[in-house]
Formats: sequence, C-alpha cells, structure tokens
Amino acid sequence: MEPTLPEIGVVVAAPGGEWEPAVHSLLRQSLPPAAVTVVTPADPPPDQLPDPRLHFARCTSETAAEVCVEAARATRTPYVAFLHGRDEALPDWLRHLAGAARDDAGLVQCGTLRLRADALVEGITLTPGLDGAAYAVRRDLLRTSGRRAARVMVPRLLVRRRTDDTAATVSAARAAGAHLVQDTHLSSSTHAPSVDVSGPGRTPDLVSVVIPVRDGALTLPAQLRALASQIYTAPWEVLVVDNGSTDATREVAEKARPDLPGLRIVDAHERPGEGYARNRGIAAARGDFIAFCDADDVADPGWLAGLAAAAPDADLIGGSLDSSVLSPTYADEQPMPMTQQTDFLPFARGANCAVWKDVLTTIGGWDESYRGGGEDMDLSWRAHLCGFRVDYAHDARMHYRLRAELSTLARQKWNYGRSGARLYAAYRHAGFERRDNRTVLMNWSWLLLHTSDLAHSPSLRRRWIRYGARLSGFLAGSAEQGVRYL
Repeated sequence: MEPTLPEIGVVVAAPGGEWEPAVHSLLRQSLPPAAVTVVTPADPPPDQLPDPRLHFARCTSETAAEVCVEAARATRTPYVAFLHGRDEALPDWLRHLAGAARDDAGLVQCGTLRLRADALVEGITLTPGLDGAAYAVRRDLLRTSGRRAARVMVPRLLVRRRTDDTAATVSAARAAGAHLVQDTHLSSSTHAPSVDVSGPGRTPDLVSVVIPVRDGALTLPAQLRALASQIYTAPWEVLVVDNGSTDATREVAEKARPDLPGLRIVDAHERPGEGYARNRGIAAARGDFIAFCDADDVADPGWLAGLAAAAPDADLIGGSLDSSVLSPTYADEQPMPMTQQTDFLPFARGANCAVWKDVLTTIGGWDESYRGGGEDMDLSWRAHLCGFRVDYAHDARMHYRLRAELSTLARQKWNYGRSGARLYAAYRHAGFERRDNRTVLMNWSWLLLHTSDLAHSPSLRRRWIRYGARLSGFLAGSAEQGVRYL
C-alpha cells in the first residue's frame, strides 16, 4: 500500500491582483490542495469564488510578504506551499511535493519553467536557492527557531512561471521560505520520484512538418522531393520557415507546390536562429502534431509514418539519423541513437523529431537563446522534467548530412561545446554530471599527443579538429557560464 501523503495547503501571492492562473491550476491538481489562501489587495465578487476551499487575505504591496507568512502559519495542514498569482502549477506539482515531504522534511523545492510574456521559454530554474523556486514548508517550523530539518530538492520542472512578475510578488512568495531558512538548520538532499508516465493515447488529426531554412536553395529540393514521396496517408502539411534567406530558397519552395499541395512558406526573417524559426513554424502550424526536419537532409519514405505510429505512446519522439547515404566518407561520425545515449536523459535531435503541439505549448517551445546546438537537448530534457514521455522511433529514419568543410565542422563542434557547458549550468541540479577529472585529463592529453595529426591524412586532421573544437568550446562555455565543464 502506498504511504499516506501529507496534506498541503497553498498560499498564492498576488499583490498585483492577478490570482486566477494559479488558482485554476490548483483546482486541476492530481493531489488536491487542502486549502488555498490568496493574498491580494481586494476580495473578489462572490460569484468568482470557484471552490469552498478558497480564502482571501487582504494586503498591500508593502504588507504582502508579512500577510503571506501569517496566512501560512494560520493554515491547518502540516505543509504549506507557495505560488505566484500568475503561476501555473503542472497537475502533479502537489503530489511530488507531498511525496518528498513524507519524511518530515522542513523545506521541499522543485524547479520552475521560466516563461517570457509571449509564453515562450526563457529558461529554467533548478537550484537549491529560493530565487525562482517553487516550494513547500513544514508549517510548525514557521513558529520556531534553532531546529533541524531536511531541505529536499525535487529535480523536476513543475511550475510555469512568468518572468515579468513584480518585485512585490517575488518577495511575498518567498517570505516564508526565507524565514525558515534563516531560523532552521537545514541539511540538503534530493528526492527523485519514480513515476510511470504514459503517452497521450491519441492519434494525430493533422501533422505539420516544420522545416527551418536559411539559404538552403541547393539542398532544399532533395528534402522536398523526399517529403513528396512519403507513404503516410493521413492529413499533413509542410511549412518551409524562411529564416532570412538571400538566395533562391523561396523560389525552390514555390516550385514544390504541385507535389506538396499543403506546402506553405512562413516568414521568419526578424531574427536568425533555428529555435526562432521553429517557434514561428509552430505558431503557424494547423496540426496538432508537429514534426521537425532540416533542409539539408533527406527523409526516408517511411519517416513521417514512423513518427505518427509512435505518437499515441509518447509526447515527444526522436527518430533515427543515418549518415551513410549523404556522408558515406565519415562513417565514424554516425550520430548515436537515443537508446544508446548515456550522458543524462535521452534526447531527440532537432533534425528528426516530433512533438504534440499542446506539449510544446506547455513547455514553452524551443529556447531561442541557444544558437548553434544544444536546443534539442534542452527541449527534450524540459519535456522529461515536466513529466512528459520522450521516446524513440527507430523506423522514422532521416538521411543525415554531416559537415564536409573543416571550417564549418570546427564552428559546429565549438558551438556544441559551448552549449554543453550551458546545459550543465542549467541541468546539473537535476542530475546532469560533468566529466570526471580522469576523463578530462585523458581528453586533453589525447589532443596534445595527436597534434601531429594535423599534418597527416585528411581523416586524422578532421578527427583532431572535431575533438579540439569541442574541447575548446567547453572552455569557452565554462567561462561564459561560470562553471567548470572541461
């Protein structure tokens, strides 16, 4: 029998007067809150009270923090959790907090998904500090001092949080936690819940294929011909998202309309970047299931059918990449399948993946601040940590083109290295580990010992540049992020 979970009351800090998003998300929790107190300047009209568990406490911007603490002390549940008024708690938020609090933890925290004003992702917060965290406290500790308790981190992204909240909202929501941290001796630990995640159990009504492209006139025709040859028979459309091309990319796309009647061209010239182009494609897509591919690759005839077949059992799906057709010379650079990834959580590559549109909306779409790599790992890991199922469809094969020129290869690997350091800074508290000292020493030693490869065969020169550029990117990214990821 599953142990009984402690009851949790919730205090919603809304000194700006906007509390409906948080309350509506609380009423959809899989573990319902025992009580909800909204700290806000004015009582709402009686017809706006959606639930008898909902209570209101009056405050001003100056008194909001004090009122939040008093509301928490007055709650009759063992634990009290805190939200901003415009937060949206994912359905299992309270269940995860309660599961981590079973051993009388004093402070239980989880990660937050930071969203811009347009609801796209700005980043994540997964740190032991209170800044940006969503948390629950043991209520009895708010009236004492000098006691000892555990501080537990749940390494999941369980709350969608707007980043433009006022200082009054932020200080009010963290007031009880700051009080407890100051007056209680806390020992840190991590609670990683094991939860069975099932897929959505539905089939796509319409699939939208999004292709971000910038100056792809030479390679795009082959990809469009491959899409026109798909064996998938259900409704689908193609969106070519032009990310500021100066060549004949648009003309190439227009010529493909007879073979792809559902083709549309989406303009995304305002900012360069695949993340931005993909988000523009998502916004324009009419489908409920979005597939992504690149303009310089070639889809296998069963590609889209393979992704759609996996859709009922997963929220985000990665397909296989095969470089043997488009880049047969570089067999040793074949991308590793998802099933063999070992660094952290499995991830789907942006060159071949598909996601339900409502899942993309929930997790904030692609992070547009990643440039040159890492954005697909971030997307997959955010989906994992929000509780969605990420799976692999081996039959959804994409013929993948590797970089041939050494200069573009070096730039790609350097960007990958920089992104690796950034991902470590963001996800280390969720379990993403850096390389141990022995591995770091071996990698750099190998690079130094093989410097002479630059003067030998093209294959050895290419290998050295791949490794050297990536390690150099680790150094650059470590300096940028203020972490040690070598």
